[in-house]
Amino acid sequence: MLKAVRVVIATFALVVSASAAFAQKPAVGAWDLTTISPEGEFKSTLVIREEGGKLVAAGKSAQGERPYDSVALEGNKITLVITISYNGSPMVITYNGKIDGAKMEGEADYGGLATGTWSATAQK
Repeated sequence: MLKAVRVVIATFALVVSASAAFAQKPAVGAWDLTTISPEGEFKSTLVIREEGGKLVAAGKSAQGERPYDSVALEGNKITLVITISYNGSPMVITYNGKIDGAKMEGEADYGGLATGTWSATAQK
């Protein structure tokens, strides 16, 4: 009987730990981000974390830190949205891409005015 109880407890612990592992978001962490736009190449750090079950992100560069408007993750597809000031006016930049392990990459839309590409590698 005691052996059966131990097996049940061990099985329960395994299921709980497996569930926690699958619940972890692959985008969470710090990333070295490179964006290529018509204005040139720009490097920054992208930090994605989970707060209250929701993903939030911030970009960090020599110009300071700026929060992203939103982060959406569906499977291995990621969408990041940030609003910047461009020539004194707000511009919404939308990054759409895919996560593949320690790498992300995709396309960027600069407020419908231009497009570019982006890539990121996970910091170690």
